[in-house]
Amino acid sequence: MITILLIITATVSLVLFLWLYLFNIYEVKVIVLPEYLLVDDKSKIEIRVIPLNSFGGKAAFREVKAKFTIEEGEEIIKSFVVNSDSNKAFFESNGKLGTMVVLVEADYGLFPTRIEIPVVENKSDINKWSLSIITNLMYIW
Repeated sequence: MITILLIITATVSLVLFLWLYLFNIYEVKVIVLPEYLLVDDKSKIEIRVIPLNSFGGKAAFREVKAKFTIEEGEEIIKSFVVNSDSNKAFFESNGKLGTMVVLVEADYGLFPTRIEIPVVENKSDINKWSLSIITNLMYIW
């Protein structure tokens, strides 16, 4: 009888541990690859939204949907495509310089993430510009 109770307790503890620490989504991470767009017509950029578990790794068997909104720089991109799962967005340059600002609102994210993506002429100009990812925080006084 005691062995059965120990087995049940261990099983319930293992299931709770797996759910609370591996499968549960604690945070949403936004990844931008590459961190800049070149002016040429072949340059593309990808924005991914990844759910993170309590250990900082990708939450197993979980996906996050996000809404991508272009706040500034709509005139400097040729195409804007969101995949069917709504967790990736692809942007393609149309040959104009500037900065594009994208707002990413994830389902499990507390606040939206604002991304500033520079469109540069060549790779040597990257030092002048930098990718900026800002999570808007709300301060309660």
